[in-house]
Amino acid sequence: MRVLLTGGGTGGHAYPALAIARALRDLQPEVELLYAGTRRGVEASLAAREGIPFRAIRARGLYGKSFGDRVRGVGELVVGLAQAWRLVREYRPAVVVGTGGYASAPIVAAAALARVPVLLQEQNAFPGRANRLLARWAGAVGVPYPQTARGFPRRARCVVTGNPVRPEVTGITRQEGARVLELHPDRPTVYAFGGSLGARRLNLALLGALPRLLERPGLQVIWSTGPGQREEMLAGLAAAGVDPRRPGLLVFDYLHDAPAALAAADLVVSRGGGVTLAEITARGIPAIIVPSPNVAHDEQTHNAGILEAGGAARLIPEAVLDGPRLAGEIQALLDDAARRRAMAAASRALGRPDAAERLARLALELAGTYVTPRRGGS
Repeated sequence: MRVLLTGGGTGGHAYPALAIARALRDLQPEVELLYAGTRRGVEASLAAREGIPFRAIRARGLYGKSFGDRVRGVGELVVGLAQAWRLVREYRPAVVVGTGGYASAPIVAAAALARVPVLLQEQNAFPGRANRLLARWAGAVGVPYPQTARGFPRRARCVVTGNPVRPEVTGITRQEGARVLELHPDRPTVYAFGGSLGARRLNLALLGALPRLLERPGLQVIWSTGPGQREEMLAGLAAAGVDPRRPGLLVFDYLHDAPAALAAADLVVSRGGGVTLAEITARGIPAIIVPSPNVAHDEQTHNAGILEAGGAARLIPEAVLDGPRLAGEIQALLDDAARRRAMAAASRALGRPDAAERLARLALELAGTYVTPRRGGS
């Protein structure tokens, strides 16, 4: 059976597709996989790392672009649709799995035209523009929360599956995570990060908070600054009288052992991306979430709002974020073990660690409705 995966531009779209791919291989080892996306996004390198063949198509985002960029984007979309049509007709997948982003639009549209079943997966509480448009042609849409279905057309078949997370996120213990990072497993640990590209406003707030926080005996901090910001943050710590090499303070530009950091953490400080929050809730970690205001539909605020309403997180708008505010929020949670336990339980209740398997089974269900066309037929 052949499955065509598509989605990307960012890791937030590509990682769910690859998690579904792993689950498909577990359920049906003979499955044949192909990933289609753009060369500009991260999907090509990530698919290669998973041993999945990759085919590039042309696509470009249109929303929030200048007039000239939109004109060029429409031209690329037309070329991408022609490429996608040829790919779908040549590869003849039993099902197409699309995880959103501009990279998925041509492939999903071509699949719909070829009458190939389509499974969409939406990561955010408020769906992205591409998935909202494409949902009318999908056999099913996997959504992270019941509230997400309100953003889709009424006739769309929305199934609450949760967001797929990498198996390594839940497959490591706190002791193992602490050992990987050379931390003490029994000391309070905060993990702060702003996504793969970092978040400058969050970094500056943490820089302002750490001198106060590190007065706390035994506190361990894991900080992933994002590329290009680590040296500046280390210099800022030194200027504030904090030894950047002190035991228990780990500062990375990019943390490849993120599952280890999540496993070791008592509290996470992060942005509000759908995949990020799925990993946090899969492990049941209390969180302080600072949604990015620089996303198309403010979906990170919608995501964070669901966790806050469920008692799993504190939401701090970036507009009011600074060092003293962040230090106070972190201190308050570290000082209240009962509250952290309640938040952890609420986080676990929202988590769906089996989301990848749910989505893979949904893809196989849709594949069962596919009728292979005759060679040269319509």
